[in-house]
Amino acid sequence: MSVKIREQRGKLYLDVYQNGVRKWESLHITLSDDKKQNKELYRLAEACRSKREAQLLAGEWDIKTDGAGRITLVAYIKNHEKNHANPNTLETLIHHIKNYENGATIQIGQVSSKWIEGFQQNLLTTKKNNGKQISQSSVGAYMKLVRAIFRKATAEGTITRDPMAAVSVTKVIDPDMVFLSAEEVKKLADFVPDSDLGKEVRRAFLFSCFTGLRISDIKTLTWGMIEKSPAQIIKRQKKTKNPVYIPLNKSATALIFDGAEHLPDDFVFSLHEQKYEGKGYRTLKQWASDAGITKKIGWHTARRTFATLTLGCGASPVTVARLLGHTGLSQVMKYAKATDEMKRKAVEALPELV
Repeated sequence: MSVKIREQRGKLYLDVYQNGVRKWESLHITLSDDKKQNKELYRLAEACRSKREAQLLAGEWDIKTDGAGRITLVAYIKNHEKNHANPNTLETLIHHIKNYENGATIQIGQVSSKWIEGFQQNLLTTKKNNGKQISQSSVGAYMKLVRAIFRKATAEGTITRDPMAAVSVTKVIDPDMVFLSAEEVKKLADFVPDSDLGKEVRRAFLFSCFTGLRISDIKTLTWGMIEKSPAQIIKRQKKTKNPVYIPLNKSATALIFDGAEHLPDDFVFSLHEQKYEGKGYRTLKQWASDAGITKKIGWHTARRTFATLTLGCGASPVTVARLLGHTGLSQVMKYAKATDEMKRKAVEALPELV
């Protein structure tokens, strides 16, 4: 790479050579017959040349000349972790980055497309603590997050060029859409665990089945977000920050209204309490198993169940999207597809006449 001053027909240009390509850039400086003045003009041109050379060097490293891009990739992600809807996912991503080539120390401005491609390939061959390989779907999700990080860094001006722009991200493969039928929800409702945590998990999961709330929103739901007449929830989602208005049917109100008076800041569910921290998921799986549910379920199963059941009852995808707090229809259409499959199987199960 080189940047030189050239004169042609009394005008000054920069002769820029980079990556095998040469081009001239006008400085919009015209020389005169005054040698003293021309000396000053050449001095100005040299200042421009030096600045342009610094810009090109910065561009090759994808860093700003003020050094903003010299922050490590890990540190940059950590600085934005508190604003992310799922900090645990970022922590896992950071763990994988640290385990890759120079990942713990590489500056965000030094990350190239080649480094990212290598990181993605490494994820595809990495095994989790249980010895199982990371799924292609999970790798795709991690890489979507990496893409969002570099887009943000580019938009902020931390880096001057997005290295993800030239990288083909592994496709996220949709896992089997696990949801419950109305009969399975009834089976869960009929089985009440013995422990206090089990009862609270049952109440929260069933409430999500009738409202579509994420577990993160269930944990932060307060009585001040609930109106009794008409019965509905008015809540700003933790993940998307979008407000949602969810009507409550009799099944949902029966799960939370206990006849007692509650302060607006009181939590509706106690799953946020430290004594329950880290135990809810295991309790959920045990309760479902004890109730006779053979499907592999998690907290998000309740949200999918809400979507598929409401679609199956005739609600439009637009209505379901609004109830779920989605701004688009792409995710809801996946639920609709699952519902169509369920309808097809139901029709095929009808008795044959011949």
